[in-house]
Amino acid sequence: MKIRAFGAALMLLAALSLSTIVQAATLPSTTFQIIGNVTTPTTFDIRKLQTFAPVNQNVTYFTGGGVVSQTFTGSLLWDLLQYVGIKLDSTIKNDILHQIVIVTGSDGYVSVFGGGEIAPNFGGDQIIVAYGVNGQTLGSDGFARIVAPGDKQGGRFVSNIVKIEVRNIP
Repeated sequence: MKIRAFGAALMLLAALSLSTIVQAATLPSTTFQIIGNVTTPTTFDIRKLQTFAPVNQNVTYFTGGGVVSQTFTGSLLWDLLQYVGIKLDSTIKNDILHQIVIVTGSDGYVSVFGGGEIAPNFGGDQIIVAYGVNGQTLGSDGFARIVAPGDKQGGRFVSNIVKIEVRNIP
């Protein structure tokens, strides 16, 4: 009987914990961290993000409902990565090509970018950490959202950013 009660208590605790996690995932984010293979891990909020040079990018992408065109305002991901300092090994030729950037949203959605894809001397893609869309805040999409203008489906757009991690791939 005690084992059954203990099992039921564990199931109830698990259900409550899952409910809290799902609820937290739907709340807009207010900060994110850049961590990993960086010199200075840093937490960003809207004020810190807005200290970087603003970039406006018109983006058109396809969704299940058709074509969407929006103007995003934000900071370049590359500028943020330069601020925290990606650790590179000067003895390895083009070491930036061995780095990946993993962006995670509060709902667990994850996108990955190659270091060479966003480095200006290689791909130079203008990946944006957006804090505005069409002149408004992002609202329920949190204060920051990754926008990859070249993505035709918008599949690597991550809303409610909570973490950006730089990793060295072998």
